[in-house]
Amino acid sequence: MTEQTKPAMRDGIIKRGATYSYVVRERDPQTGRTRPRWVGGFPTQRAAKAARDKARVNVSRGTYVAPTNVTVTEWLDQWLTGHAVELKPSTEHAYRQKIDGYLKPAIGAERLQALSPSRLSAVFRAMGESGGKGGRALSARSVEYTRAILRKALNDAVTERVIEVNPVTGSKAPKRDGKPKHVTWTGEQQRTFLDGVSESRWRPVWLLALATGMRRGELCGLTWADVDLKAGMVAVERSAMQLSGERITTTPKNHERRKVSIDPTTLAALKDWRKAQTAERLKWGPAYQDAAGLVFTWEDGSPVLPDYLTKEFVKAQAGLELPRMTLHGTRHSHATTLLREGVPVHIVSKRLGHKDPSVTLNVYADAIPEDDDRAVQVFSRAVWGA
Repeated sequence: MTEQTKPAMRDGIIKRGATYSYVVRERDPQTGRTRPRWVGGFPTQRAAKAARDKARVNVSRGTYVAPTNVTVTEWLDQWLTGHAVELKPSTEHAYRQKIDGYLKPAIGAERLQALSPSRLSAVFRAMGESGGKGGRALSARSVEYTRAILRKALNDAVTERVIEVNPVTGSKAPKRDGKPKHVTWTGEQQRTFLDGVSESRWRPVWLLALATGMRRGELCGLTWADVDLKAGMVAVERSAMQLSGERITTTPKNHERRKVSIDPTTLAALKDWRKAQTAERLKWGPAYQDAAGLVFTWEDGSPVLPDYLTKEFVKAQAGLELPRMTLHGTRHSHATTLLREGVPVHIVSKRLGHKDPSVTLNVYADAIPEDDDRAVQVFSRAVWGA
């Protein structure tokens, strides 16, 4: 193109074909030098000028975000790879499931900078209506978790100046239909179950789960070094999980290590279990596999996997005429049993390994008895002595 045919540039704006472009000087954060960047595609000179003025202000403030064609998939892959070292394997696995299963199919090909709250609201609504397997509705909890992952990833995109604002903020997710209902057992139902599984190898696991509220991973990761049979105390120091059939040991959820006292009946059962396990160790001799001193193992010392215990717990309920409950329900049963008997929330929270008693209150508020008459009696005795 000759000098005579070059399009004229006026005040940093130039017309190229049917659209207008502007130039802005970006500052290289490493060298401090500035360099020109052309941004185009504006239908009118006025639109280009408005965009140019905004870009110049942002450059002067140090908040300028350069236009980019980075897609949602590209950013999420980059983000997860960079943050994987900070995540527990179970958390990374859960993030990948939600990203690969829900976010990439829905918006993976879209430009990251083109996302808006209204667009994401429509995506989250569609997930709730037909985002599950076979086009079934996806639970509000799953949509909420997926939305939280995207919000976290895009917060970092804002920090790294890939986008100006986080479009997840302001978007809407399907509302939950009240709090999730937990199936729990009363004290009598817990006794019925434990009596019904008296011949099961895994009765000590079920008993300890009901007596402490420990998670299944914490039960599978428990070692005899964590159990004080004299003091009747269990230290929750680690959690075992399985990914693709492989057993992995991590810290407990939220990294909340804790000590939990156990009742005499549970303590006696653990003592009997240890005697039986010691006999198995002697029987197998050098072929015995357990080198970590795990509390719950198979006869040859090999570790029992969490998924197996989950399935076996459901099978063990057959014929006992009890409300069908998952293994995680033993945790809920432990909490509700204590709260209904008046154990303070902060004590229950500590036993469960919650980060804060407010978490316990939020989950189990319906289990705390509302005894307003008792409150009046306590006040009357304290103030009036009657």
